[in-house]
Amino acid sequence: MKITKIFLLISLIIFSNASFSQIINIKLGPAFGLTTPSVDYSGETQDFYAGTKYGLKSGFNFGVMGKVNLGPIGGRAAISYVSMSNNGTADPNTPNSTVEVKNSLFMFSLGAEFGITIPFTPVRPYADLDLIFSTISGSFKYQGTPNVSSDQRDISSATRTGLGFAVGSEVGFGKTFVLDLSIRYNLHNLFSKSYTVVTNSNRIDAYTSLNDDADPDFNASDVKHPVGSSRTIATIQFQVGLLFGF
Repeated sequence: MKITKIFLLISLIIFSNASFSQIINIKLGPAFGLTTPSVDYSGETQDFYAGTKYGLKSGFNFGVMGKVNLGPIGGRAAISYVSMSNNGTADPNTPNSTVEVKNSLFMFSLGAEFGITIPFTPVRPYADLDLIFSTISGSFKYQGTPNVSSDQRDISSATRTGLGFAVGSEVGFGKTFVLDLSIRYNLHNLFSKSYTVVTNSNRIDAYTSLNDDADPDFNASDVKHPVGSSRTIATIQFQVGLLFGF
Protein backbone atom coordinates (compact mmCIF):
# COMPACT_ATOMS: atom_id res chain seq x y z
CA MET A 1 0.00 0.00 0.00
CA LYS A 2 2.79 2.41 0.96
CA ILE A 3 4.70 1.53 -2.22
CA THR A 4 1.60 2.30 -4.29
CA LYS A 5 1.18 5.69 -2.62
CA ILE A 6 4.85 6.53 -3.15
CA PHE A 7 4.62 5.50 -6.81
CA LEU A 8 1.51 7.66 -7.31
CA LEU A 9 3.21 10.61 -5.61
CA ILE A 10 6.33 10.30 -7.77
CA SER A 11 4.19 9.98 -10.90
CA LEU A 12 2.22 13.10 -9.94
CA ILE A 13 5.43 15.12 -9.39
CA ILE A 14 6.89 14.00 -12.72
CA PHE A 15 3.64 14.79 -14.56
CA SER A 16 3.33 18.17 -12.87
CA ASN A 17 6.90 19.13 -13.76
CA ALA A 18 6.44 18.04 -17.36
CA SER A 19 3.18 19.98 -17.67
CA PHE A 20 4.72 23.00 -15.95
CA SER A 21 7.69 23.06 -18.34
CA GLN A 22 5.33 22.91 -21.30
CA ILE A 23 3.21 25.81 -19.98
CA ILE A 24 6.05 28.11 -18.88
CA ASN A 25 8.35 29.35 -21.59
CA ILE A 26 11.32 31.62 -20.84
CA LYS A 27 13.08 33.51 -23.64
CA LEU A 28 16.02 35.91 -23.56
CA GLY A 29 18.17 37.63 -26.14
CA PRO A 30 19.38 40.83 -27.84
CA ALA A 31 17.07 43.31 -29.54
CA PHE A 32 17.69 46.16 -31.97
CA GLY A 33 15.82 48.45 -34.32
CA LEU A 34 14.84 52.03 -35.14
CA THR A 35 13.47 54.64 -32.73
CA THR A 36 11.53 57.58 -34.18
CA PRO A 37 10.66 60.57 -31.97
CA SER A 38 6.99 61.52 -31.91
CA VAL A 39 4.69 64.35 -30.75
CA ASP A 40 6.85 67.10 -29.13
CA TYR A 41 10.00 64.97 -29.14
CA SER A 42 10.19 65.35 -32.93
CA GLY A 43 10.19 68.53 -35.01
CA GLU A 44 12.92 70.73 -36.45
CA THR A 45 15.90 72.56 -34.94
CA GLN A 46 13.92 75.80 -35.20
CA ASP A 47 11.34 74.24 -32.86
CA PHE A 48 14.09 73.45 -30.35
CA TYR A 49 15.21 77.09 -30.33
CA ALA A 50 11.58 78.27 -30.07
CA GLY A 51 11.02 76.00 -27.02
CA THR A 52 8.02 74.24 -28.57
CA LYS A 53 9.58 70.86 -29.47
CA TYR A 54 12.87 68.98 -29.07
CA GLY A 55 13.61 68.79 -32.80
CA LEU A 56 15.12 65.29 -32.87
CA LYS A 57 15.39 62.75 -35.70
CA SER A 58 15.39 58.94 -35.68
CA GLY A 59 18.19 56.80 -34.27
CA PHE A 60 19.07 53.11 -33.95
CA ASN A 61 18.25 51.36 -30.68
CA PHE A 62 19.79 48.25 -29.13
CA GLY A 63 19.34 46.34 -25.90
CA VAL A 64 18.23 43.11 -24.23
CA MET A 65 14.76 41.57 -23.97
CA GLY A 66 13.40 38.80 -21.72
CA LYS A 67 10.02 37.09 -21.69
CA VAL A 68 8.13 34.60 -19.54
CA ASN A 69 5.06 33.08 -21.17
CA LEU A 70 2.36 31.41 -19.07
CA GLY A 71 0.03 30.27 -21.81
CA PRO A 72 -1.76 33.30 -23.33
CA ILE A 73 -0.53 35.69 -20.61
CA GLY A 74 3.09 36.43 -19.81
CA GLY A 75 5.57 39.02 -18.64
CA ARG A 76 8.14 41.07 -20.49
CA ALA A 77 11.18 43.06 -19.38
CA ALA A 78 13.57 44.98 -21.61
CA ILE A 79 16.43 47.45 -21.54
CA SER A 80 17.18 49.62 -24.56
CA TYR A 81 19.37 52.56 -25.50
CA VAL A 82 19.15 55.02 -28.39
CA SER A 83 20.96 58.19 -29.38
CA MET A 84 19.07 60.75 -31.49
CA SER A 85 20.24 64.06 -32.94
CA ASN A 86 19.56 66.81 -35.42
CA ASN A 87 21.29 69.94 -36.72
CA GLY A 88 20.17 72.93 -38.74
CA THR A 89 18.84 76.47 -38.54
CA ALA A 90 18.11 77.83 -35.05
CA ASP A 91 16.61 81.30 -35.51
CA PRO A 92 15.03 81.57 -38.98
CA ASN A 93 15.34 85.37 -38.79
CA THR A 94 19.12 85.26 -38.36
CA PRO A 95 21.33 84.20 -41.30
CA ASN A 96 23.87 81.46 -40.46
CA SER A 97 22.17 80.78 -37.10
CA THR A 98 22.59 77.07 -36.31
CA VAL A 99 22.09 74.56 -33.51
CA GLU A 100 23.07 70.92 -33.08
CA VAL A 101 21.04 68.98 -30.50
CA LYS A 102 21.62 65.45 -29.20
CA ASN A 103 19.64 63.23 -26.81
CA SER A 104 20.50 59.88 -25.25
CA LEU A 105 17.52 57.82 -24.10
CA PHE A 106 17.99 54.84 -21.77
CA MET A 107 14.76 52.93 -21.16
CA PHE A 108 13.75 50.09 -18.84
CA SER A 109 10.32 48.57 -19.44
CA LEU A 110 8.37 45.99 -17.48
CA GLY A 111 4.90 44.77 -18.29
CA ALA A 112 2.35 42.18 -19.32
CA GLU A 113 2.03 40.43 -22.66
CA PHE A 114 -1.11 38.89 -24.12
CA GLY A 115 -0.46 36.38 -26.89
CA ILE A 116 -2.39 33.98 -29.11
CA THR A 117 -0.90 30.74 -30.41
CA ILE A 118 -2.03 29.92 -33.94
CA PRO A 119 -2.48 26.14 -34.22
CA PHE A 120 -0.11 24.27 -36.55
CA THR A 121 2.04 27.38 -37.14
CA PRO A 122 5.16 28.80 -35.43
CA VAL A 123 3.52 32.25 -35.28
CA ARG A 124 2.34 33.85 -32.02
CA PRO A 125 0.84 37.37 -32.32
CA TYR A 126 0.77 39.43 -29.13
CA ALA A 127 0.02 42.81 -27.53
CA ASP A 128 1.99 44.46 -24.71
CA LEU A 129 1.29 46.98 -22.00
CA ASP A 130 4.47 48.21 -20.28
CA LEU A 131 5.43 50.52 -17.46
CA ILE A 132 8.52 52.38 -18.66
CA PHE A 133 11.27 54.21 -16.79
CA SER A 134 13.39 56.50 -18.96
CA THR A 135 16.58 58.43 -18.33
CA ILE A 136 17.18 61.25 -20.80
CA SER A 137 20.32 63.34 -21.20
CA GLY A 138 22.14 65.11 -24.01
CA SER A 139 23.83 68.24 -25.28
CA PHE A 140 23.36 71.15 -27.67
CA LYS A 141 25.60 73.60 -29.48
CA TYR A 142 24.53 76.97 -30.86
CA GLN A 143 26.46 79.02 -33.41
CA GLY A 144 25.66 82.62 -34.37
CA THR A 145 22.28 82.62 -32.62
CA PRO A 146 20.84 85.63 -30.77
CA ASN A 147 20.37 85.50 -26.97
CA VAL A 148 22.46 82.32 -26.54
CA SER A 149 26.20 81.76 -26.36
CA SER A 150 28.05 80.00 -29.18
CA ASP A 151 29.36 76.98 -27.32
CA GLN A 152 28.37 73.45 -26.36
CA ARG A 153 26.30 72.83 -23.24
CA ASP A 154 25.09 69.64 -21.59
CA ILE A 155 21.44 68.81 -20.92
CA SER A 156 21.09 67.61 -17.32
CA SER A 157 20.03 63.97 -16.94
CA ALA A 158 16.35 63.52 -16.02
CA THR A 159 14.23 60.47 -15.21
CA ARG A 160 10.65 60.08 -16.40
CA THR A 161 7.89 57.48 -15.95
CA GLY A 162 5.29 56.51 -18.53
CA LEU A 163 3.50 53.75 -20.42
CA GLY A 164 4.29 51.75 -23.53
CA PHE A 165 1.94 49.95 -25.90
CA ALA A 166 2.95 47.38 -28.49
CA VAL A 167 1.78 44.87 -31.03
CA GLY A 168 4.02 42.21 -32.46
CA SER A 169 4.56 38.61 -33.33
CA GLU A 170 6.90 35.81 -32.42
CA VAL A 171 8.04 33.38 -35.11
CA GLY A 172 9.53 30.15 -33.79
CA PHE A 173 12.39 28.30 -35.42
CA GLY A 174 12.75 24.90 -33.83
CA LYS A 175 12.34 24.55 -30.07
CA THR A 176 14.86 27.11 -28.87
CA PHE A 177 15.05 30.07 -31.26
CA VAL A 178 12.40 32.80 -31.67
CA LEU A 179 12.36 35.84 -33.94
CA ASP A 180 10.42 38.64 -32.23
CA LEU A 181 9.03 41.52 -34.34
CA SER A 182 7.26 44.47 -32.72
CA ILE A 183 6.09 48.07 -33.08
CA ARG A 184 5.99 50.02 -29.81
CA TYR A 185 4.57 53.40 -28.90
CA ASN A 186 6.16 54.83 -25.77
CA LEU A 187 4.83 57.79 -23.77
CA HIS A 188 7.95 58.48 -21.72
CA ASN A 189 6.76 61.36 -19.53
CA LEU A 190 3.10 60.49 -19.11
CA PHE A 191 3.28 60.55 -15.29
CA SER A 192 6.07 63.05 -14.66
CA LYS A 193 6.99 66.47 -16.08
CA SER A 194 8.92 69.36 -14.58
CA TYR A 195 10.56 72.70 -15.30
CA THR A 196 13.81 73.75 -13.62
CA VAL A 197 13.53 77.37 -12.55
CA VAL A 198 16.78 79.37 -12.65
CA THR A 199 16.99 82.71 -10.79
CA ASN A 200 18.12 85.57 -13.04
CA SER A 201 18.06 83.16 -15.96
CA ASN A 202 19.32 83.65 -19.47
CA ARG A 203 17.69 82.06 -22.50
CA ILE A 204 20.44 79.40 -22.59
CA ASP A 205 19.17 78.05 -19.22
CA ALA A 206 15.89 76.97 -20.83
CA TYR A 207 17.81 74.29 -22.77
CA THR A 208 20.19 72.95 -20.10
CA SER A 209 17.41 70.90 -18.47
CA LEU A 210 14.79 68.64 -20.07
CA ASN A 211 12.06 71.15 -19.12
CA ASP A 212 9.05 69.23 -20.40
CA ASP A 213 6.61 71.23 -18.26
CA ALA A 214 5.69 74.86 -18.92
CA ASP A 215 7.95 77.60 -17.60
CA PRO A 216 6.05 79.25 -14.69
CA ASP A 217 7.69 82.57 -15.67
CA PHE A 218 6.76 82.30 -19.35
CA ASN A 219 6.02 85.57 -21.05
CA ALA A 220 5.61 85.71 -24.81
CA SER A 221 7.51 88.98 -24.94
CA ASP A 222 10.42 87.74 -22.78
CA VAL A 223 13.12 85.99 -24.85
CA LYS A 224 14.59 84.43 -21.69
CA HIS A 225 11.58 82.12 -21.20
CA PRO A 226 10.63 80.40 -24.49
CA VAL A 227 8.93 77.26 -23.07
CA GLY A 228 5.28 78.28 -22.87
CA SER A 229 3.55 74.90 -22.53
CA SER A 230 4.19 71.34 -21.40
CA ARG A 231 5.70 68.96 -23.94
CA THR A 232 4.98 65.28 -24.56
CA ILE A 233 8.02 63.05 -25.00
CA ALA A 234 7.07 60.01 -27.07
CA THR A 235 8.78 57.54 -29.40
CA ILE A 236 7.78 54.91 -31.93
CA GLN A 237 10.07 51.90 -31.65
CA PHE A 238 10.49 49.33 -34.43
CA GLN A 239 12.34 46.39 -32.90
CA VAL A 240 13.63 42.94 -33.80
CA GLY A 241 14.52 40.48 -31.04
CA LEU A 242 16.61 37.32 -31.41
CA LEU A 243 15.44 35.26 -28.46
CA PHE A 244 16.59 31.90 -27.18
CA GLY A 245 14.23 29.67 -25.18
CA PHE A 246 15.08 27.90 -21.93
